[in-house]
Amino acid sequence: MKVRVGAALRRGAVMLLVVALAAPVGLAGGALAIVKRAAGVSGTPEGLEGFVKAADALVSPAVVAMAAIAPLACIFGAGALMVGSRKGLPIVAAALGTLVFVASIKGIVA
Repeated sequence: MKVRVGAALRRGAVMLLVVALAAPVGLAGGALAIVKRAAGVSGTPEGLEGFVKAADALVSPAVVAMAAIAPLACIFGAGALMVGSRKGLPIVAAALGTLVFVASIKGIVA
């Protein structure tokens, strides 16, 4: 496998640019405030009860989102199977497996 030096340098420059742009966003801490507000936690949660309450508040929207996405992924996987792709069944299995996983987390947290 022959790698051109110019292509490798361009790839490296793009990766460096992405990291340089993403680092300030990640370090700003704005995402943490969004998650805290979504979980309904003010300040720092104390003890295991606060952690469970925050996890429960965050898992409920995840279950709803996964329940909305799973049928679309199953239809996409079925379409891939119909055109002869061997990747269709793993797409369907991954969608259903993720839905079951997220729902089981909801049961564990509750």
